[in-house]
Amino acid sequence: MSRRTKIIIGASLVVLGLLFASPELLSQYWVMVLISCLIFTCLGYGFRFLFLAGRLTIGAIAFAGIGAYTAALLTTKVDIPVLTNPWTGLFFGAIMAALIAIPIGIICLKVPGLMFAILTMAFVELFRYVLIMWSSLTNGIGGVLDIPAFSFPGYGSFGIDRTPYLYLIIIIAAVTMFVMYRIERTRVGLSMLSMAQNNELARHLGMDTFKYRLVIFAIVGLFAGLVGGFQAHYWHYVSPMEYQLLSSLLIMICPVVGGLMSPVGPIVGAFTLIGLTEGLRVFQEWAGLFFGGILLFVVFVLPGGLVTLPRAIYNTPQAIMNSPQWARMQWGRIRDKFAPIS
Repeated sequence: MSRRTKIIIGASLVVLGLLFASPELLSQYWVMVLISCLIFTCLGYGFRFLFLAGRLTIGAIAFAGIGAYTAALLTTKVDIPVLTNPWTGLFFGAIMAALIAIPIGIICLKVPGLMFAILTMAFVELFRYVLIMWSSLTNGIGGVLDIPAFSFPGYGSFGIDRTPYLYLIIIIAAVTMFVMYRIERTRVGLSMLSMAQNNELARHLGMDTFKYRLVIFAIVGLFAGLVGGFQAHYWHYVSPMEYQLLSSLLIMICPVVGGLMSPVGPIVGAFTLIGLTEGLRVFQEWAGLFFGGILLFVVFVLPGGLVTLPRAIYNTPQAIMNSPQWARMQWGRIRDKFAPIS
């Protein structure tokens, strides 16, 4: 195990410990903020996972919506006791999202680059349109209400207490990140990186790039649907307005701000942006300015994301001292100091 991997695992365990202890230290409002951060962490991880395979997706929020509506409809409109259990809804929400991701992937993954992103964006809008127009099933713009809460033997119903929901989303986030991180370290992960670097070369070497990307796309759909099923039972309602293009853009921005090439990038980005948005709610008129400032700072100063900030701070003095401008400035000082007095 490399030193870098040990650091990542150690930091992850520390963060998990702090998250599990946070309900004892924070109000219910900040527990809800943590839940939102972890939701966007999971979805951002899916975006990063597909990006490593050379595809830019804007459709993750649609798969979360599929999971949410599957869980909501099963637990509110089906009279079979087993299917009305929220845990069953959570499971089937993830499975349904993965199954729908397969035909969508077969259609969309055949087109390259930017066209794929545009197709996934169209899928988000098409999905939302279906939710609104199919009112006999989804209740249209009104959404599905009175979705039951999770319950656990010995604890009972989660109800309005946010603490058990935080523990559940921590587990979902940990599983999501662990599975995707482990896949990155396998042969599939190496294939992902090679496809992103040079797709044609990977194909000429005998790699079935379409099959690999389809499997990755289905995995992204699976975990997005799992998060969506959690959202349905956490919010106790689902609405088409929760699954629109703006949410997809935020899912993209979080890992970009944190650092797309780092395993912890989506975590840093989600906690920075979502936490900042909620923390500055009292300064609502300035929140957009801070939000935009962070984006500009990352784009122009830290293209590798906020995870590269410590390294940039450490390397900046050395880089300045090694620059030609620094050398000329120092030589000028020495020359002036020892110049003969006329």
